[in-house]
Amino acid sequence: MADEKPFLSIPEAAKILGITRIAVFKQVKKSRLAAIRIGRNWAIPVSALETRAPDKSAPPPAARGGDIPAPPAKKIKSPAPVKPAERPPLKAEKDMLEDLGWD
Repeated sequence: MADEKPFLSIPEAAKILGITRIAVFKQVKKSRLAAIRIGRNWAIPVSALETRAPDKSAPPPAARGGDIPAPPAKKIKSPAPVKPAERPPLKAEKDMLEDLGWD
């Protein structure tokens, strides 16, 4: 009991909840998770993790489709590469190449 801390940092809370630090921080900012600001850091009471309200933005488990498999993904065909239009060499280019010794 002596080792039990009354507050957790955001990374510690994230590890316990199984979500990212950013997700915990967003829940704190949206007041979905109780926390106390100490300077630049946040302290999350351990009791807040135990009494955490369910996420209101997430649909209920029945609406998520539980065991229903997702439809197969459609294959996307990439368009054929476009060839640049060939143009005959200009007379100035032709003369320059001949001056350089090119065929």
